[in-house]
Amino acid sequence: MIRRNLTIALLALGTVAGYGSAFCHGAHCHRARQRAIEEHVARVCVDAARDAARGAPPANPHGAPTRW
Repeated sequence: MIRRNLTIALLALGTVAGYGSAFCHGAHCHRARQRAIEEHVARVCVDAARDAARGAPPANPHGAPTRW
């Protein structure tokens, strides 16, 4: 009976720890993805401003290769 209760307790603890680890990992990946999107938007804005300062026509977003 004690062995069964110990097994149940360990399985429950492993389940809780597994879910906690998954939520922590998900939050970390979300921040990294958000940072990547912000850097991409900033790069696009800087490139557009530099092109406008040089008097170059706007780039074609559908024909240009992306750095994403």
